[in-house]
Amino acid sequence: MFDTDFIVGKDRFEDIKVSATPQSNFYWFYNTTSQKLIKQFVLQEREQVDYLCQVTLIKKGDRFSPRLRFFVRHRHKPGASVVVNVAATENTVRLKAAVNLKGCHENFWALISYLKHMQELDVPDESFSLIKKTEHELVEAFSKVGVERRKTIIKLASQGVEFTEQDINEMLQRRKRLREFEDALAAQGRDEHWWQRFFEANKWIFGYGLNYVILRLEQPQARVGGGSIVGTGERIPDALASTRGLVSFTVLVEIKTPQAVLVSGSRPIRSGAWRLGNDLTDALSQIHASIEEWTLRGSSHPANVEKLKGIYTVKPKGIIVVGSLDQVRDDRTKRETFELFRKSVHGVDIITFDELLERARFIVDRQT
Repeated sequence: MFDTDFIVGKDRFEDIKVSATPQSNFYWFYNTTSQKLIKQFVLQEREQVDYLCQVTLIKKGDRFSPRLRFFVRHRHKPGASVVVNVAATENTVRLKAAVNLKGCHENFWALISYLKHMQELDVPDESFSLIKKTEHELVEAFSKVGVERRKTIIKLASQGVEFTEQDINEMLQRRKRLREFEDALAAQGRDEHWWQRFFEANKWIFGYGLNYVILRLEQPQARVGGGSIVGTGERIPDALASTRGLVSFTVLVEIKTPQAVLVSGSRPIRSGAWRLGNDLTDALSQIHASIEEWTLRGSSHPANVEKLKGIYTVKPKGIIVVGSLDQVRDDRTKRETFELFRKSVHGVDIITFDELLERARFIVDRQT
């Protein structure tokens, strides 16, 4: 090894600094650890010879254009390149010198990768990538995440927080799911079962807001009567959820549709008051009955106690997802009738589909 060698695979690319010779346009590599000029990069060391690459940087404006030269050097004859003599005959063909990098191709690509990622370097192939396919896909996906979210991920990763493939996929898929939510408000406006399946597949939408209690869906279509929540029971809310914290408590969820009627009739039943829609009052009756059944019988069933170990029941909170505020947006008395009603209901949160969509947008915007 010579003082001006940089051993690829042993030395650190992070220690390299590109410097300029005073009063000239010549740029050279400098090893800040050894404090030596780098004249050649050693791709492979063998018993008798070294495989080398010399890199010359040509300055063009504020960018560098690299020039590469490969050769084989005698290890015991400083400065001497390997020369192969071939006897001249009538069948001799004149060839340009060539160096086979088969035995050191990994270090060669490591060197190219370093050069490629120099900010000042200008290379012809803009799509050139030396990242493995799986890593390249991850980098490409990561680039689609918003700047602030990338900063957060990098900060957490530097602190030792690990992100699983599921975490990354979920972050990247949420904007797509948000668009699906928006489109479905019209396309699936009356299909209650579709919405139940959608929210089961996208629990994150219920994971934020709702009085800032984080929810986790424990069992879709749970049976809350005297039997197991996955067996037979008297009443079936659309989901049994739980709060998340040092102590968790059960929550019952009733899901209707975006088209479910909030207020009904062609005129107020009296000054400033409208009749509540049957969908809304039915949902309220259902959730109250489910809460009562679950509290008195379902929560104490041995199978449910085992399944929901560590999740407690104390007069469960209810959540109803129903209708859209678009129905009452343009009429003050309708707005007031609906808002006064849901504020008067104790122990049950009534949220409309458009409000839940806004919560989903908030989650996605903060994430990406």
